[in-house]
Amino acid sequence: MRGEFKGPIGDGKMTGRERRGWIVVGALFTALFFIWGAINSGGVFVIPVLKYFGWTRARISTLAAVSALAGGAAGPVIGWILDRVDARKVMVVGAGVYALGLFVLSRANSFGTFFVIYIIFGISSAASTILPSSVVIANWFEERRGLAMSIAFTAVSLGGAAMTIVANHAIGLGGWRLGCVVLGAPIAVVVLPILFVVVRTRPAVEPSALGTPGDLAPAAVEVPGLEMRQALRTRSLWMLALAFLLANVIGSGVGFHFIAYLIGIGYSATFAAGTASVSLLFVALGSLVAGPLADRLGARTALAIAVGAWSIGMLLLLDARQEAALAAYVVLGGFLFGAPWVLGTLAVVESMGIRRLGSVLGFLGIFSTIGMAIGPVVTGRIFDLTHSYHPAFWLFIVLSVVCAVAVSVCLPLEREQQRLSAPAASAA
Repeated sequence: MRGEFKGPIGDGKMTGRERRGWIVVGALFTALFFIWGAINSGGVFVIPVLKYFGWTRARISTLAAVSALAGGAAGPVIGWILDRVDARKVMVVGAGVYALGLFVLSRANSFGTFFVIYIIFGISSAASTILPSSVVIANWFEERRGLAMSIAFTAVSLGGAAMTIVANHAIGLGGWRLGCVVLGAPIAVVVLPILFVVVRTRPAVEPSALGTPGDLAPAAVEVPGLEMRQALRTRSLWMLALAFLLANVIGSGVGFHFIAYLIGIGYSATFAAGTASVSLLFVALGSLVAGPLADRLGARTALAIAVGAWSIGMLLLLDARQEAALAAYVVLGGFLFGAPWVLGTLAVVESMGIRRLGSVLGFLGIFSTIGMAIGPVVTGRIFDLTHSYHPAFWLFIVLSVVCAVAVSVCLPLEREQQRLSAPAASAA
């Protein structure tokens, strides 16, 4: 009912299922906080590792690329598994392997070892973070799905903000090897037990007080959406694929090199790391308001506005030698980069439904991770050729506009279903 709120700070009239749902959101928040905290803090390792091994920026950027490609290749398989295996098992295995990878990386002495471990990072993070969390939340929530995703996905940037500072401090005390151990420890000690105890793909069937079936498990009811073979025939899926690709090219390209860029234009390493952390706080704010914004404007409209406005953030970043421009980028850019974390998944739900959400997100994950792979490498290569990040930022301005156009031409689920049924109706 409009105006009634039964969220985590609601009026106390939540059902048992709703209460358990918010506990599940808390567990997912914890997992995303520490695992994505480790991922987002990767920028503070770039300069120390470069100095230790003497590699080029293009070469170290290939590590992010191979990790992204591995995650993208694994995405459809993980999505298929999530349709058949409880998310708890998938996430526990993924988080455990990710933590183990960090511990092994702390002892690595060659590029080959880094390369293999980053492949493992890509697969294990795909199995333990965004994809399974999206599927779990979509199954537990209906009316407040956007709010639940906003709260859970806020952990991505909050974890990055916190763990970037922690990792940078650990590197200052004991080098990049200690930084790896510090990032891996909370995943092993905190995340794994919480995931094992709390997370389930969907709520169990509950009997009501009258002895009749209460809240039905999603598997027991007809859920809206397209089958995967139908989704592949829609315009919206391919436009979303293009948008996911370009958005991740921009996001990973800027994110991976952001600290190195600030150091290169004259800021200290400590200031650059602190700025990255503050920016991630605004990313968290963008993630938090994205769900309610999608409820008002529609996810597709909100997403198109957000990614189109990235061009403004890039213009500010070009002038980051000026502290005022850098401050404006941290606030505006951080906010805008945060929103698509939530809006992307909600836009998929608007156009494809939730019938095969795991498989659809796994498919789109291929394009996301290809984008994540391309972004750092292209940015690093442009820097090596021009000794400047500015040409890459101009490229990202153009790509943000293209991304916004791709999102804006996506259709709602009802329209896509009508388009799919039209040929059959004509034949009849």
